[in-house]
Amino acid sequence: MSDRRRLSSLSIALIVSLVANALLIGFLVGGQIGERDHRRHGPRGADHMIARGIQSIVPDEEREGIRDAFRDAFRSASGSWQEKRQARDDLVAALSSSRFDPAEVDRAFLAMRTADASLNETFQTTLSDQIAALSPEQRAELVAWLEEVEARRAEARAERFERRGGGREGRDGPPPR
Repeated sequence: MSDRRRLSSLSIALIVSLVANALLIGFLVGGQIGERDHRRHGPRGADHMIARGIQSIVPDEEREGIRDAFRDAFRSASGSWQEKRQARDDLVAALSSSRFDPAEVDRAFLAMRTADASLNETFQTTLSDQIAALSPEQRAELVAWLEEVEARRAEARAERFERRGGGREGRDGPPPR
């Protein structure tokens, strides 16, 4: 009977180890893909889309000043970037530890969220300042630009949906869950 318990404990430990290793590999591969995508296509998200919109509507002579403001904001947030990298390293260490501790994973995720919140605040403050500097006409042009971009995205999503056989016509039964 004691052999079964040892085997059972060993089996559980092996399963936990396999899961932790799979998560670690997924995290590392996903992080590499995300970083590669970020370098190739630039930052993602609504805030970054607004920043791109501002740069697309202002006269050429104003663009460098806007770029400088964002560059300065990112430089001033270097501590938050370092905290985020450290939190990511801590997460990898917690996942790869031979004694898995969910509390360590939770702490690493909390540190990542805290760093992300600080980075978002820095970027959004700069973004708000740049929007406030726009004329009413430029703000209206920014809104039109953002609506146009969103319409193109919605159209592209609809096309992808259709290419994947997204319509219900010709299908039997309920949609997949």
